Amino acid sequence: MKIDIASAPPTDIFRNRGKHIRLSIAFLALSVCGVLVGAYAVFSDTPHAERLEGIAFGLFIAGAVAFSFFCEKIQGLKRLTSEQVQELAELCFKHPEIKEYCDLVLKDGRQPVLDEFEACQELAKDLIRETS
Repeated sequence: MKIDIASAPPTDIFRNRGKHIRLSIAFLALSVCGVLVGAYAVFSDTPHAERLEGIAFGLFIAGAVAFSFFCEKIQGLKRLTSEQVQELAELCFKHPEIKEYCDLVLKDGRQPVLDEFEACQELAKDLIRETS
């Protein structure tokens, strides 16, 4: 998710979380089906074993790529670790733009998530480059 620190924090940041979890589970199941079809193709003596192996490979790869995509979106909504919270507090102390954004997030009644933390780190790097 693209977070813009210069604007107000998104109020519906968790809106698609449930959908992404369900989709990631579905694509994980697709990958598992690919593994099962592949195992069947390898261990059985069917005349279509070579075609089944290709289908199994396609199912596994397509499912794994889509699973990774949706899990990455879910990963961005994780809570911050204590080290990350401490680093974010230091960034807030050094940069008033980041402090203002974090105050708006806290005013919404939630804690910053990993995507917001990474956006704050990027902004801090950009601000340091501009002053150098």
